Amino acid sequence: MAAAYAIRKGINRVLDGIMQYRHTLRPSLLEEFKKVALGPSSEGLLLTCVDSRVVASRLTQAASGQLFIVRNSGIRLFFTLILLIENEYWFFFFVEGNLVPLYDYFKNNSIVGGESAVLELTCSRNNVPLIAIFDHLDCKTMNLLYRIRNEISIPSKSPLEQWLKTHAVRTVEQFKKLESSGDYKRKLIFTSAQHYEDDFEAFIDSNNEFKHFDKLSQV
Repeated sequence: MAAAYAIRKGINRVLDGIMQYRHTLRPSLLEEFKKVALGPSSEGLLLTCVDSRVVASRLTQAASGQLFIVRNSGIRLFFTLILLIENEYWFFFFVEGNLVPLYDYFKNNSIVGGESAVLELTCSRNNVPLIAIFDHLDCKTMNLLYRIRNEISIPSKSPLEQWLKTHAVRTVEQFKKLESSGDYKRKLIFTSAQHYEDDFEAFIDSNNEFKHFDKLSQV
């Protein structure tokens, strides 16, 4: 009974939202939609978490056609992936958090992830000039990664755990350096596989204010 009630509640929430949109917001947005239909001029790509607490378009106050948005579980962007975008005039904002698989993984595997495909669609094919990353505290996926950080090399039957174990190895390695030292005022060095001049340094919670899994979320 409880499960059936939860399902009905979820369906009603979606349907009520759609009806409210059609009766209140849609009429005022029609002109905006017409402009976008002729050819959106998106100003950036936003990578963020699938967590329902992150309402990306509301946080950025983005209108229709202004942003491409990619959401996945505990999204973390690795620096070497950015190097796919061969345009020296593009700007990249690194904000803590988020997991997008390394491009090297797709070069050696037949399975291609949606994140890499979206990066090509937006940056290579649509000339989007900006990539921004939104993270948040208490990320459930990063909490899980913290719990299994010492089992990262052991295969798992859980799709989520195996996804993390496949793509978060370097994140865990960097975090363990920080965790073992206990010195959160030290810099972590992030190296690029392609160009040494693209290496960068970062402080992770230098004031030692956050919980361990939130520190991991910043690596």
